[in-house]
Amino acid sequence: MKIIKKRYIFIILMALLFIFRGYIYRVSVKYDAIEERKGYTIINSKLISYLDDSTVSDNLPSITSIVDKSNELTSEKLEFTSSKCDVDPNKIVNTHKTQCVGYAYFYAFTCNYLIEKSRLSNEWKAKAYVGKLFFLGIDIHKYFDSPFFKDHDFVIVENSNTGERVYIDPTISDYLSIDRVSIKSN
Repeated sequence: MKIIKKRYIFIILMALLFIFRGYIYRVSVKYDAIEERKGYTIINSKLISYLDDSTVSDNLPSITSIVDKSNELTSEKLEFTSSKCDVDPNKIVNTHKTQCVGYAYFYAFTCNYLIEKSRLSNEWKAKAYVGKLFFLGIDIHKYFDSPFFKDHDFVIVENSNTGERVYIDPTISDYLSIDRVSIKSN
């Protein structure tokens, strides 16, 4: 009987961790923007067609719907790899494999394209950033020797009029279904 109770408690705890994973992640992991990444000019008609075809029936009236759709399209198109790869959205739309830098570039372009399409570009802009991750206030990058883990890229979607910001890590969104992240306060 005790074993059955322990199993139920374990199952309930795992279910709660799963349900509240976004909240737990945002409380324990904070992002710190180091510098803005320079964007790419999109010249690949396949990428534009993909975005147009994927949103032809969508009504994206708010920044929330645009941010969510950008997450969906990025996750649908990309696959993470730790191998050497392209980060240019013009190229990764064909190869589908990239690292966090490519995820951030692809997401930022997708989001800006949908912002423009929804006529919100006078207010909103998505930008890719190089950043650091802090777990419970500790910089986790100093614990890795590999240059691959020296930093981590994410995206900030900002309203130029109000200063409102939405923080997105498209890599984490793809693999953990955590749509928003938290920024480290200074």
